[in-house]
Order: sequence, then C-alpha cells, then structure tokens
Amino acid sequence: KIAARAIASLEASSGEPAYREGTAEALVASMRRAGVDRSVLLPIATKPSQVTSVNRFAAEWNGKSGILSFGSVHPDCPDWRGVLEEIRSMGLYGVKFHPDFQGHFIDEPHMIEILQEAASLGLIIVLHAGMDPSFPLVHHCTPERIARVAEQLPEARIVAAHCGGFGYLDDVERCLVGSGVYMDTSLLGHYPQAQVLRILQNHDPERLLFATDTPWDDQKAALERFCALPISERLRQKILGENAVRLLRLEKS
Repeated sequence: KIAARAIASLEASSGEPAYREGTAEALVASMRRAGVDRSVLLPIATKPSQVTSVNRFAAEWNGKSGILSFGSVHPDCPDWRGVLEEIRSMGLYGVKFHPDFQGHFIDEPHMIEILQEAASLGLIIVLHAGMDPSFPLVHHCTPERIARVAEQLPEARIVAAHCGGFGYLDDVERCLVGSGVYMDTSLLGHYPQAQVLRILQNHDPERLLFATDTPWDDQKAALERFCALPISERLRQKILGENAVRLLRLEKS
C-alpha cells in the first residue's frame, strides 16, 4: 500500500532512481526475468510503531514465490527483546538493521545489546554498511564500527551489505577483509573493479554472498555484472548460491 509513496520519497531524498516499484509482486517478476531462484526480503522499520506491520508483511511473504524474509526491530522499541523473540517464532531468517534510518550507531552499547540478543536467538544479522545517499553527512555503520561489533560478538552471523561498506571500500579492505563478517556484492557496479576483485579474492570465500539491492538496482543487470568478473568458477558458484544455502540453512535443491 505504501510502496509508491515510499519509493518516491527515497528517490527524492537520495537523488537515485529506483529500478522497480518496490512491491513484492514486482520483485517476483524481476526474479523470473533475471533467472533468480530466491530473493531475501530485508525490511526496515524506521520507527517503533512500524515494527508490527512490517514483520507481519514479511511473514506473509516468507516462503512464497522464492522469497525468504527477514524481520525488523527498531532500537527504540520498549520491548525489543519481545520483538526479536517474535521474529524467531514467525520463522523469519534474521533481522535487518539500517542504522542511518534508525538513528543509532551500530557499535553503541544499546545496539550491541540488541545484536547480542539477536545472535543468541540464532538470527542472522544484516547491516546496511557504509553511507546511504539519503544521509550523506552522518554514517552510523562504517566498516570500522562493524569490525568493533564483530570483535565483541564473535559468534554472531553478521552480513555487511554493499561489499562491506558503500563508499568505504578502503576501510573494508583495512577492517573487514579476512574477518568473520559476511559481505555481499550489492552495488558493486559503483566500485573500481580492481578493488572489488581484491576484496573477493582476499576475503574468506565461504563468507561472500551475491546481492542486488533491488529496487535500487536491476537484478538481471546486477547478475550479468557479477558474472562478468574475472574470478574462478568455483568462487562464482559459492557467491551465487552455495554460501547462502549454508548461511540460511536451506535444503539444497
């Protein structure tokens, strides 16, 4: 119901055009066009009052048409522990945090407490990493901050989106490459290919995941862009699906 308004607002604040309408139906159509078997839905509650409806919608689509859903918890929720328990009981795979939209630095004590609880419940943690065009001045989740979190929560399954930090690839190489943090390939078209290749070839090959950031990139174009990278076929297959199957604990198909 709110997709058109939300996309228009984000296009205006970021100056970036969306490639898709932002609905689940549009995502399914994109998957079919691109030959993508499964997509991970990563919703964000930008205020505490949105948490219930966001997670209910995610649960409704979880397992349908190849969509695998995460949930969201806003750090200012009074009952954030209960929200995390509910996310697990709903069968959602993990929690997505966007610290810029949610207004908290990822390594502050309150966030560490929330992330620790999520990890203890077996939930995967996905972080928007680096800058966001809608928030050009303050970046709440830089690679350096993510590294501090990972050091404090060594058992947590943390995924740093956008190659570990959009606009921060030098810090990704310095702080995250070789660590236990997972990184995805979304928005790799914005980066120098030589640096992308260094990151992919020097990080743990079991902790790299293909991603597109749809609706802010076209899935088919993102897949073609990734497949054109001069990496080994073995690494390509790990990134395109094998690592995700293991991380999400899916049955191989």
